[in-house]
Amino acid sequence: MNIAICDDEIFETEHLEQLINAYAQQRDYDLHCRRFTSGAALLGQEEKFDLYFLDYKIGEMNGVELAQSLKEKFRRPVTVCFLTNYEAAALEVINNRVYADGFLKKPVEPKLLYDKLEQFYRASFSDRLELKKGKGFETVYTQDVLYIEADGKRSTFHFADHTESYNYLLSKLETDVLHNVCFCRIHRSFIINLKFVLRYDSKTVTLTDGTVLPLKMRNFRAVYRDYLFESNT
Repeated sequence: MNIAICDDEIFETEHLEQLINAYAQQRDYDLHCRRFTSGAALLGQEEKFDLYFLDYKIGEMNGVELAQSLKEKFRRPVTVCFLTNYEAAALEVINNRVYADGFLKKPVEPKLLYDKLEQFYRASFSDRLELKKGKGFETVYTQDVLYIEADGKRSTFHFADHTESYNYLLSKLETDVLHNVCFCRIHRSFIINLKFVLRYDSKTVTLTDGTVLPLKMRNFRAVYRDYLFESNT
């Protein structure tokens, strides 16, 4: 797992990296850190990290704005844990639809950090799908899938920049493969990734890439709210 730490206080980034390295050695986990002291330096990286630890206030840049910029840059959700002394951070994150994956109060307590690392490390494996492709198998990351469309006896996976077809009925995918709570079947022909919902009404769901899909699910609002709640706890 590749981890980015962004904080304009060098001591904080060094301390967090030391704690993460100690935990990686203790658990024999493959964790690699890179430290950044400005949001601009982090945004300048082509690499998408598996996990971002972002200070809520990085110099003149707001950490919430930085998280949103990362999301827009990669055109998909990013896993973010905010480092903060500000009580208002959680409210601002929710109001700006960034949906943080966690918060750690500074100075970071090792036990709380290790609990978060364990959660993120395990999630990094549960977020992978192993799909049959030809005579072999292919790994697909759930965070890369915008939506899935039924195509007869096959299903088409729509990614940000391409599509892939797999030999599964949509119903088979729903019951046997897509166990991550981010997937939701909104129509007999469509399963969406809730991470990419931009807006919805009683008849349609619009995804972050502008795709508009028909909505035939009566309790979608409740399901989506539950997903948002789980994502921010």
